[in-house]
Amino acid sequence: MKRLALIACLLAGCGAAKMASSAMPSAAPQAVAMTPPPPLERSVFARDPNGQLSEEMLQKILASPIELDLPSRVGVLPIVTATDWRGPSPDFERVPAGQAQLVRTLRKDAAFSLVTEMMPIPSGALGMEALREAAGRYRLRYIVLYREVLASKHHANPWAIGYATVVGALFLPGQSQRVYGYIEATMFDVKTGLLMFTTRRAITAEQHENEWGTDEKLEQLAANTVSRFAPDLGTDFLVDVRRFANAAVAENTKHGRSPDELVAVPPMSPKLAN
Repeated sequence: MKRLALIACLLAGCGAAKMASSAMPSAAPQAVAMTPPPPLERSVFARDPNGQLSEEMLQKILASPIELDLPSRVGVLPIVTATDWRGPSPDFERVPAGQAQLVRTLRKDAAFSLVTEMMPIPSGALGMEALREAAGRYRLRYIVLYREVLASKHHANPWAIGYATVVGALFLPGQSQRVYGYIEATMFDVKTGLLMFTTRRAITAEQHENEWGTDEKLEQLAANTVSRFAPDLGTDFLVDVRRFANAAVAENTKHGRSPDELVAVPPMSPKLAN
């Protein structure tokens, strides 16, 4: 009887062990969903012209998704030379000759609800933060920074032989005058303080004139040249807006964002696209 009781006890224990082992399934690993970081909602740059961007802020900029919200209000701000080497005050007496043509081209496209020329406004803030303060006065979402970088040369050409007659110096085109350089437009995000992209176009022009009023003729040649090429720069810029949007969608999608969640750009006008 003792042997039968022992055998029954052992069998009951083994059955309980089997039931316990079968009642405890192995824990399956669970995937942890990664939440993509939010877009930048404010500038992380210091109000210092020398820049004091920390490593943490740099990594935050690079990890954040790209946002492009169009149509929006945009201003075209000329970048001009300083009147005094001791400070950043711009030359308010001169407006780049190609700015009006660039604005006229941008106004033809649906990407911008408003395109306004901006007056450089003196600011207590220095560096790039001054741009944000000027944009705040206009209530602009984006700024297009427009710049002209030009050089000029002049030299005598074969017509200059006629200057030996003295009278020929009055009308013979014995001087070749040339201007060359580039014009550029840069998209600036007022909300975040980020430069988005730059579009640049090389320009050059030449003319043959007499020896009189060389400086004035070179200035007029430069103004005519940038005015002629500024509409082409505007078209290139609008194409680059769409390229930037496509790149932003691709990058945001790669990091788990919906393609249309942060990027909105109207189609380009067919007249400009052609």
